Amino acid sequence: MIRINGEHIVPGPRERVYALLQDPDFLAQAIPGVKNLQRVDDTTYEAELTLGVGPIRGTFQGRVRLADQNPPESFSLHLEGQGSVGFVKGVGRITLEEVPEGTRLVYEGESEAGGRIAQVGQRLIQSVARKMISDGLKKLDEAVQSA
Repeated sequence: MIRINGEHIVPGPRERVYALLQDPDFLAQAIPGVKNLQRVDDTTYEAELTLGVGPIRGTFQGRVRLADQNPPESFSLHLEGQGSVGFVKGVGRITLEEVPEGTRLVYEGESEAGGRIAQVGQRLIQSVARKMISDGLKKLDEAVQSA
C-alpha cells in the first residue's frame, strides 16, 4: 500500500480551482501521461495513461470516478487502471480551503499496484507519484492565473 499526502497553495479562488479539477479537458492536459480522458457520466471518466516507473513503462486503461462531491470544498477520486505491466488502483481525497494567498489544496490518498510495475518498489512508485502530482499542480497554478 502506497500512501501519499501533501498540500499546495494555488494562487486563485477556490471556486475556480474546484471547477478546473472537475473539467476533463483540463485534467487531460494536467495529468502527465494522459493520452485520452472521456467523460462517461457526471462523475465517471475513462482514461488511457502511459506511465513509466524506473525501467518499466506501459499504457493503462482505466476509470476515474468522482465521489463525495461537496463543491467547492472537497471531493474524492477513485481510480482503477490495468495494463500490460500490471494494475493500479487507489482512492484520494482533495480538500480546498480559502486562504489569503488563494486556495489551500490538501490531498491524501492511498493506492496499490500489482504485476511487473509493483516489482520496482514502493519508494520508486511514490517518487513517480509525487513528480506527477507536482507537475499537475504547476499546470493548475498556470491555468488559474491565466483565467
